[in-house]
Amino acid sequence: MDYISDDAMQNMPKKPQNAYMIYRGEVYDEVKKKNQEKSMTELTQVISQMWNDLDKKKKEKYENEKEKAQNQYKKDYEAWLKKYKLDEEKVKTCLKELKQEKKKHKKGSKKVTKASKDDDESEDEDEQRIQQIKNKNQKKEQKEQKEKKEQKETKEKEKQKQNQKEQKGNKKK
Repeated sequence: MDYISDDAMQNMPKKPQNAYMIYRGEVYDEVKKKNQEKSMTELTQVISQMWNDLDKKKKEKYENEKEKAQNQYKKDYEAWLKKYKLDEEKVKTCLKELKQEKKKHKKGSKKVTKASKDDDESEDEDEQRIQQIKNKNQKKEQKEQKEKKEQKETKEKEKQKQNQKEQKGNKKK
């Protein structure tokens, strides 16, 4: 897996919400107060119906908010890539691999209904996997730092040799 530091991962900009989710965020508390007896699924259905019934002008407001958020995300993402000196393709590959890893784990846990004790164990497994990924990333970072240090030392030695040759050449003259 390509390496992305923990610091970079923690500071990666969050993808913006779509227009519906922005709308949902605005109306959720109000809808919940009016429908306290309803489950989360039923509340979602109510809000979804409200969204579908919303006229185009009002929906356009949320679409514009979404566009602004997307534009801001693009700027933030580009700045993030520059700040951490990351290659966009490597980031995409790494995130795709992490997503696949999560999917594999979810598929396994959906096949069998587990008791809460088993859920705790699966959380422990998640933590172990995360720790393994972090350890791999740290090792890779240490290796890269070591290689950079060695390259720097090699360059310095070459400069010293070049300087010594120049000094010998000057002495002969």
